[in-house]
Order: sequence, then structure tokens, then C-alpha cells
Amino acid sequence: MHASDHGHRTRIHLTPLTFADCETVVAGVRQAHWAGDYPTDGDRFIAVGTLNRPMSPPPWCHYHVRLDSGLIIGGAGFHGPPINETVEIGYGIVGSQRGRGYASQAVAELLALAEAIDAVAVVRATTTPTNRASQRVLERMKFSRIQDEGDEFVYLRSVE
Repeated sequence: MHASDHGHRTRIHLTPLTFADCETVVAGVRQAHWAGDYPTDGDRFIAVGTLNRPMSPPPWCHYHVRLDSGLIIGGAGFHGPPINETVEIGYGIVGSQRGRGYASQAVAELLALAEAIDAVAVVRATTTPTNRASQRVLERMKFSRIQDEGDEFVYLRSVE
């Protein structure tokens, strides 16, 4: 809890990433409603990928992670629609906004979207071995580390 929270927890909102958002990120044109350290390399990677292939329709798309104030602090989303009842998620919060529970909130929002669809039984996520913060987020959200694939840890969670 940070002093600036004034006793309440700041909520995040997931806003679908548009084609125009991706063009702005790739072009490197700073926006007033972006955190100073947004976009990250991961956000640029997602934007480039989104511009180079058909966008998945909601809910299986990528999202901006936005605070109540409108500030964009990262990204979260799905790697596409379910395949064999499994969806994969990814998320990232800019360094200046980490440690405030925003990644956990983003994962909870993605889980809620996945759980609302009958075609999803399992949610998958991966982290690098050195990303302890992300591993803690997944563990808190009741994901289980099931295997390692090369330089990634693989986590799964059954849909409730």
C-alpha cells in the first residue's frame, strides 16, 4: 500500500488495444496519458506483432492496462483464442508502477474473461527464470508451475 492510495486500492482497467494504438507505439510517438516508461520492449513487440497479423477479436486480444486516472502503465492480454480449451496470457507493468498489485489485478481480469467462456478449461502463462515478481504473481493467482521449456517456466491454472 502506498501513501498516495489514500486508504483505497487503485483499480486497473483493461482497454482493448486498437490498430491505431499499435501504430502509435511502433512509431514511438509519446502520448500524454502514457507512464513515462511506457511502452516497454514487450509492449513494442506486441504492437509490431498485432500490426503484422490479423487482430484477435475481444476477449482474445491484447489490452492496455490503464489506471482510473487514464494513465497507461502496461499491457496484458491473450496470445490468441483458445486452442484445445487452453488460452495463454501475458502481461507487463512498467517499472515505475510495479509493486502495487497491478499485475495481479490484470491477471485476475484476464482470468475472469477466460472463465466467462465455456471453451476455456486451462489458462497458461510463462515467465523467465529470473522474473521472480512475475512468478509470485502467478503463484498468488493459483497457477502451478508444471514444466520448464528452455529458458521459460510454464504455469497452468484450471478455469473455475
